[in-house]
Amino acid sequence: MSVEAYLNASLDPGNSSMFPPDDYGLAFSLRITILYILMYVPLWVCIVVGNLMVILAFVYNKELRRVQNYLLVSLAVTDLLTGIFSMPASLLVRLTISPLVCSASTRINFFMPSLTFCGSSIYHLLFIAIDRCVSLTYPLKYPSLVTPRRMIRVLSLLWIYNVWFALIPLYIPNPAGEDRWLCYANENYDNELDVIFILIGSFLPIYFLFMMILYAVMLYIAFKHIRTRREMSYQASPLRTRNGARARMRGIVTMATVVGAFGICWLPSTFKFFYQNYAPTTKESLITVQTITEYLSFTNSMVNPLIYGYFNCQFRIGFKMVLERWSCRIRGRCNREDKENVYSTGMTNLALSVSAESINEPSSKEIVSSANLRSL
Repeated sequence: MSVEAYLNASLDPGNSSMFPPDDYGLAFSLRITILYILMYVPLWVCIVVGNLMVILAFVYNKELRRVQNYLLVSLAVTDLLTGIFSMPASLLVRLTISPLVCSASTRINFFMPSLTFCGSSIYHLLFIAIDRCVSLTYPLKYPSLVTPRRMIRVLSLLWIYNVWFALIPLYIPNPAGEDRWLCYANENYDNELDVIFILIGSFLPIYFLFMMILYAVMLYIAFKHIRTRREMSYQASPLRTRNGARARMRGIVTMATVVGAFGICWLPSTFKFFYQNYAPTTKESLITVQTITEYLSFTNSMVNPLIYGYFNCQFRIGFKMVLERWSCRIRGRCNREDKENVYSTGMTNLALSVSAESINEPSSKEIVSSANLRSL
């Protein structure tokens, strides 16, 4: 039986449980399949390289091994796993037709990496926003409130929760039987996951609103901090005042970028979850919506290291150290003195970048709050 034949037969309500076990094929033409892959390969490379750079910078640069960066590194690990596992699984589901992909008993397994790692990425973004808000609101109490041990516990619970959440679909009963053929059996062929998809789609706008509130609070604190600086400007030189204003403006731009990227990448998924379950669809329109929204959600894993890494001067210096260290290894002339030179150069650049932005502060609270604001 050809692919076209059993697809047409499966559209017959009387054959909804039809299961052709020996047929394999592509869901689209070869041209569309190649175009699909060409869209995903550059994104996959950027995700893997970008997040791997964040992880290596944390490993190589001792100055980055602070409790504030634990969440960033864990987010980078999550996004790296998204690129390694979630994207190939998504491509396999969308582009191929086979008993492994189309059976109701096995198809659900291909969505588990996305539920685990993409969901973990969303929760990491929320916890990063909470962490930054606490560090700015209570700058003096932050070191005692957020200790390395507590942060590790939070991260452990976060990962355990996301794995548990991804396993929920495995316990949802399949009323149609395990041998049901899902690929294009009807216009919504992922309806075994309706419950979990609708649940995710309902909470994404709530998460976005919560992030907006947190970053609005941080924005208020930032403007209040700038106003205090202006009032105390007589204690600092004009050059230092301008440098401090630029540093805080970069923090504000970072906040706006974080919220905007989250909304652009994840809110369309809410539309997809409800569209594929409640709106009248065709196979072409459903595939188009699913492709666009899934691509945007994966794009967030590429954007995160740019936002939280590149905009952070400490991570930028860490990236330079990683590149210098690996270029040294590639040349094959990396001795201990070279490694020490790379480290000392990075530390010198870090000290210069921090001192260039520093301003005489009226109190210790202003000092800590300023450092936390620069780390956004």
